Amino acid sequence: MPLSEKQIQNMELRKKKILEAAMGLFATEGYEGTTIKKVSVAANVSFGSVFTYFKDKEALFYTVVVEPLAELKERVLFFDETSADPLLETKQMLREHFRAFAEMNRYLQLVVQVVGQHERYADVFKELDEFHDVFRGKVGQLVQNGQQIGVFKKQNPLIVATLYTSLLIGVRLNSTDNRYSDVWEQYAVTALNLFAPTEE
Repeated sequence: MPLSEKQIQNMELRKKKILEAAMGLFATEGYEGTTIKKVSVAANVSFGSVFTYFKDKEALFYTVVVEPLAELKERVLFFDETSADPLLETKQMLREHFRAFAEMNRYLQLVVQVVGQHERYADVFKELDEFHDVFRGKVGQLVQNGQQIGVFKKQNPLIVATLYTSLLIGVRLNSTDNRYSDVWEQYAVTALNLFAPTEE
C-alpha cells in the first residue's frame, strides 16, 4: 500500500530533524564523538529511525556535509563573472558571500573538519573540492574581467580568488557571532581591497 501524503511529509520532517541534529553533533563533537544514539536523542527519534534513512554513520555524515552544499552553491555562485560592471558586481557578491558565511556557521565548522582531514574523508572532500574549484574559478574570472576593463589593478586573478575564498572561511572561523551583523557588513567592505580597485 502506498504511503499517504501525510506519511511522506512526516518522514521528510523526521529526516530533516535527524540531519539537523547530526550536523550540530558532528560540528561540535567531531566524527568520533558523534554516535547514532546521540543523534537519535538529539533529534527526538528512535534509534532505529535513523537507520530508516541512513545505512550507517558514514552515510549520515556524507549526507550532512554534501546535502547543504547545494544551498551554499546557490548562494555563492549567483554572481555574474562577465558583468559589464565588475566593480558593482564584486561589491554585491561580497555582501552576499559574507552574509551566507555568517548564517551557515555550523555547516562551515563541519566543512573545515573535512578539509582539515581530507585523507580521512576522501569521498566527502572530493565534493567540497570540486565546488571550491568552481567557486574559485568563477571569482578569478570576475577579477580578470575587472582587470580587462580597468577597474581592478593587475595581479594574478587565481591568487586573488584563492586568497578571497580563504578569507571567507577564515573570518567565519575567527568570529563567534553567528548572526549577520554590522561587523560582517564591514568585512565585506574591507574585503574589496583584496581585489585592488583602481578607484575607491
